[in-house]
Amino acid sequence: MAKIFIVSLPRTGTTSVCLYLLDCGLKVAHTAYTDGAFERADVIADTPVFVDYTMLYRRYPDAKFVYLERSMSDWIPSIRRLLQTMRKQWLRDCTFFEKDIKRCFQDVFPSFEEKKDFRNTYLHAAYDRHKVDILNFFADKPEQFLRLDIEQVGAGGILSQFCNVEAGEGGYDELPHVNKGRRIAYWASIEHDNKIASN
Repeated sequence: MAKIFIVSLPRTGTTSVCLYLLDCGLKVAHTAYTDGAFERADVIADTPVFVDYTMLYRRYPDAKFVYLERSMSDWIPSIRRLLQTMRKQWLRDCTFFEKDIKRCFQDVFPSFEEKKDFRNTYLHAAYDRHKVDILNFFADKPEQFLRLDIEQVGAGGILSQFCNVEAGEGGYDELPHVNKGRRIAYWASIEHDNKIASN
């Protein structure tokens, strides 16, 4: 089976999609920091995929790539909470995060360490830069690329068809919406036989 990479930024619905694909019978790593995690997982999302997708395309030329869209009115407050929480932890202990987390967040949010106030314009610009780069890279690879809003009607069915798997338990066509609000570590609480550890 071809690898599936979720290339969108954090707080766009990556956890919801990962949970859905677990129930479709796929082995899923929400983040992956070792070769072992990359090799064992069928699906990999978040860090470092949202930055390393070009390298991953070269490494896995038959892979499929999913880009999740989220409205700015939902994404900006959500990513701001995540960045502010991460920055506090980062300043307390710079060794707390995996080196790939630091590298990827600094790539998308260049002034991440110094910035105390993540204004809407700054976050919107970061989202747009990333989106344009993704869409440009996959413009000539439409058969390997899916653009999806997790709230659109039938999103689960669209995703499972693209990934060439049966819909999850119960055959539902809609994606779950988990990890809402201030809950930024929902994935850690998931217990599932198909869940692949990041390390």
